[in-house]
Amino acid sequence: MKKLLLILLILAGAVYWGMSEGNDISKGVDKPRTPKAVAAKGSAPSQEQKSEKDGMVELIKDISNTIFNGISKEATPAGTAETAAPKSTDKEKNISEKIPTRQEAAAEVESLQQKWNNVAHFTTALESRIDRKKFVPGDQIPDLLKKGIVATEDRRYYDHGAIDLIGVGRAIITNAIAGHTMEGGSTIAQQTVKNIFLSNERTMERKVEELALAMQLEKYYSKDQILEIYLNTIYFGHGAYGVGPASRTYFGKEPKDLDLSQCAMLAGLPQAPSAYDPLDHPQEGAKRMTMVLALMAQEGYITPEQAAQSALNLWLK
Repeated sequence: MKKLLLILLILAGAVYWGMSEGNDISKGVDKPRTPKAVAAKGSAPSQEQKSEKDGMVELIKDISNTIFNGISKEATPAGTAETAAPKSTDKEKNISEKIPTRQEAAAEVESLQQKWNNVAHFTTALESRIDRKKFVPGDQIPDLLKKGIVATEDRRYYDHGAIDLIGVGRAIITNAIAGHTMEGGSTIAQQTVKNIFLSNERTMERKVEELALAMQLEKYYSKDQILEIYLNTIYFGHGAYGVGPASRTYFGKEPKDLDLSQCAMLAGLPQAPSAYDPLDHPQEGAKRMTMVLALMAQEGYITPEQAAQSALNLWLK
């Protein structure tokens, strides 16, 4: 390319030299040449000489543009016209769009390395993302709140590992019968790692990553430890992450002082914090709390009488 540019520049210089010497090669040989007036020594260049030099500068610029911008100049009766390079085909465009830039490639490599580190050095990655100084210890979280979470979010929590195949199958059947999503198949372990490590995008890649991280969580932490991490990191709405801020936000008290109805209210929030928010949507929040109480009674954590009395107490407050 450099050699071609050099040749074209030399050619342009030769054309300019010929024009300045009176060899007007751009006009043909049939027309008589008009002698140029000889400028006096030290006098300013004539208008014709200026025009020739300006034209030569433009010619050299055109040649440079042809080389570097892929635009060709072809002679026309009116002068020169620009002809764009042939348009690339759709196939070529698709290929070019799929080729990542250097920055994109570097970012992708860094992302893959981070994902690998999260799995290979799981405990280090997890602990670096949570603030245990702000944790409410497991022994200060009401047992009724823990049972409400298990009954609502993952009722076979203590019977399966990172993945609940029975729960997934049940959710598929329930959702198919209902015609829309009523149950999810995610375990508390999956929800915990998703909340700490991942985004909310629904892709197969993200789901695989979630499963890998959930398996590591179940490997290195006990069920009670996982439930403690979950309750201290999950979003309860109104800007409250974790059971401590949620308890103070909604009830103005510490978690250890919550009663049954309040535990049921908090247990129902993680699935849809905005929709069941008892401050902004008290009726929807109360309905959700009543459902959680019913689920707790169904699992045998409380009696049906306790469930009914707690729901009634809420309405009387």
